[in-house]
Amino acid sequence: MKYIRPIALLLGVAWIHATGFAASTAAQTALTGDALFATLSDNEVVEIYAEVTSLTRDANGNPVLYPTDATTYAVTVGSATVQVPYNMVYVPAGSFTVGTDSTAATSTTDAYCIGKYEVTNAEYKEFLTATGSTSYPAHWSNSTYPVGKANHPVLYVSLTNALAYCAWISAQTGWTITIPTSDQWEKAARGPNATLYPWGNSLDTAYSSSTGIITTKFNYNGVTAAYYLFYHSSDPVTYSNSKSPYYGAATTVGKITAYDTSGSATLFSINSSGSVSGWVNHDTYTGFIYTSVYDTLMDTGGNTAAVGTYPSGASAYGCYDMAGNVFEWTTTLITATNGAEAGVVSNEVRGGSWYSTGTSGKSISIGEGRSASGAFNTVGFRIVRNLPATTTTSTTTTTTTTTSTGTTNTGSTGTSSSSGGGGAPSHWFYGALVLLIAGRRWLQPRG
Repeated sequence: MKYIRPIALLLGVAWIHATGFAASTAAQTALTGDALFATLSDNEVVEIYAEVTSLTRDANGNPVLYPTDATTYAVTVGSATVQVPYNMVYVPAGSFTVGTDSTAATSTTDAYCIGKYEVTNAEYKEFLTATGSTSYPAHWSNSTYPVGKANHPVLYVSLTNALAYCAWISAQTGWTITIPTSDQWEKAARGPNATLYPWGNSLDTAYSSSTGIITTKFNYNGVTAAYYLFYHSSDPVTYSNSKSPYYGAATTVGKITAYDTSGSATLFSINSSGSVSGWVNHDTYTGFIYTSVYDTLMDTGGNTAAVGTYPSGASAYGCYDMAGNVFEWTTTLITATNGAEAGVVSNEVRGGSWYSTGTSGKSISIGEGRSASGAFNTVGFRIVRNLPATTTTSTTTTTTTTTSTGTTNTGSTGTSSSSGGGGAPSHWFYGALVLLIAGRRWLQPRG
């Protein structure tokens, strides 16, 4: 009900702009000046804007804005503020620990902003539509993502195409947007205390075979195993890889087996600490991932989760899903030590995925690399904004650029504000947003 007071005035503002009626300079100043939002805090203005400009929402209902939206919020850094893109978090300059134990070293980064979330299917589709690209991810059909997966991380995007996505955002916003280096990624994941996982130093996962409930802070292969073994144990499956000596053999989910070359069998299972057995044996093309049930799962991109599904697994800086869900590209080249790329110079990928083991979700390097031109079923990406040296301003003044009117307004600010380059709306539009959000709240009260 707090938006009632400005509603009549806001209707007048919206009507004047919508109908094209000219108003005197004094009248426009009165209608669109700071007094219009005297009853709203900066946080509320950003919230109102986000409510009606969101492209989609994370698993907790938080707005994920259009990828080139230039709305920012202010973060206080010492005696200055930094304007941070709405969908990003701020990581300060300074030294931090890379690696652990015998591999531990010190690295230093400049300040930067990094995505709260992995780039979603909906965000990537906006890029493809805007640029006219037809480089659709392999699991999409009819030029769009699978039903119900708008807010899931996009897969099957090469580093080359991920960088093209970044270039598109950079061109629209004037910001320097790119893919993180491995150091930037690790610092954001480990936080100021350099923890082994984003949330701490232990895996902190448990599974109950009696209830089928897995308690975990991230999406890794234990989540998939727990679901299929508890709810679909009796479902029929076949081994589906034609290279396997077991090709075509029928069994059930609860009896899927990974065989080694000597015929020794490891049953598909998950123990009380969430560790999965029988997931895969690449030598004989057996285990869960070489079955018909896995093939069906992959038709829609695998068992990804909506971004933000595991809020307890967020990093200290506020990044979600830096463990699990999908591996994330970095621009750093390494000689890979794991997987099919072992021994090959390739771009490092970080954080594990829905497909990988729990320990693959560590925030330190595990030696995984991928070819920059390749597109993979477990690899997505997150973006960074590299900040210019002039990015901070006084804590008492902020500059808000409104490119739709070509004007620049300077006023006082608190700890948060809305600003934009690349198409931030004028005050009359904010007025319309207030009406929309107020109406939504009246009609659909939150309990």
